[in-house]
Amino acid sequence: MALKHSALHDRHVALGAKFSEFGGWEMPLEYSGVVKEHTAVRTSVGIFDVSHLGKLVVRGDGAVEFVNSCLTNDLGRISKGQAQYTLCCDDATGGVVDDLIQYLRSDDDVFLIPNAANTATVVELLAAAAPDGITVVNLHDRYGVIAVQGPRSDEVLRGLGFPVDHDYMSFVETDWEGLPVIVCRTGYTGERGYEIVPPWDVAGSVWD
Repeated sequence: MALKHSALHDRHVALGAKFSEFGGWEMPLEYSGVVKEHTAVRTSVGIFDVSHLGKLVVRGDGAVEFVNSCLTNDLGRISKGQAQYTLCCDDATGGVVDDLIQYLRSDDDVFLIPNAANTATVVELLAAAAPDGITVVNLHDRYGVIAVQGPRSDEVLRGLGFPVDHDYMSFVETDWEGLPVIVCRTGYTGERGYEIVPPWDVAGSVWD
């Protein structure tokens, strides 16, 4: 099966990236060396493409209650505009299918980001369990994800006119070239940082 490519693939090729396979996607692993890039994130800023991550939305009357019935964490513990780490488990065994982050837009709209290799399974499980009136839409190939991580991440985003300073595990919805973009204060680097979720068509211009 051919590997998928992010909307930024040609840019990574032009920059001389070294590639690796992640969950069926060919993604850049490094440009100039792991130590140099690790140091950049710790001392300045690193910008990297994680568009292989899944994206899906659960919408409809009672979406929050439905997601709570399927995933392990409780959306009732957070407010609109906040995010939460959670697990998708297999009903038959109790084993973990995937870990993911859920973003609470409203009681009727929950945005989910699972891992690339497990996105199809998470979508399938949720769609199979969804009652009438609840829709589960796979947006895997319709949005990119660009991580901006490090002490200077605010400076980079502020220079693009994106919102900053919101709390960790929260998000703000804004726009870029007239299209909606989600700016998330999430990430696992241990440094202050953000993950920008732009529509596929404008991911390249955001990256540039």
